[in-house]
Amino acid sequence: MTATTGWVCQVCWKWNRPEDDPCFKCKSPRGLVDDAEVEAQRKVLEAKAAEPEPVPDIVVAVPVWVFRGYARVWLRGGIGLLGLLALMALGGVTDLIWFALTAGFSAALVVCGFLAGEVADGMRNREVWAFITGIALSVVAVIGSITAFSVFAPGLVNPAAVRWGSLIVFGGAGVAAAGGLFLLIRAGRRAAA
Repeated sequence: MTATTGWVCQVCWKWNRPEDDPCFKCKSPRGLVDDAEVEAQRKVLEAKAAEPEPVPDIVVAVPVWVFRGYARVWLRGGIGLLGLLALMALGGVTDLIWFALTAGFSAALVVCGFLAGEVADGMRNREVWAFITGIALSVVAVIGSITAFSVFAPGLVNPAAVRWGSLIVFGGAGVAAAGGLFLLIRAGRRAAA
């Protein structure tokens, strides 16, 4: 089935762009019109879906769950800091350094929130780049949280508690991403052998 803006795959019934020759979802060739060909392609897809996954779902689910949570928290924190920035401006704060620090911190939280959301989606699709980026985000989060407490709130909380808390929370996400990456690479090597 075709239309002016795209075509619908007869096997999985997903909408495709006009330039997509095989279906983006099921990789079926474009233009299957014979019902026997469509059924044969569906049986191939069902057989592929019945195969055991190379990496168990729980290995992927834990870091995905963690990074989705990070994405929400970081986005909301960044937007909240923009509100704080507006309150500082309306409240008469004239120190431009604090404006710049708050704006930079807010922008960094929003960017990291969007990135963590993309990482979670990539991990769910078992993409290697997502696990590597997740490890990097965890390292940056550990360093950033320790630095933020030491710069913005020195003496508010025991520095050792901040270090251990950051290491446990963000380091745990890094360990989960590293474990997922290890199992993903190991499963790829087994499949190649």
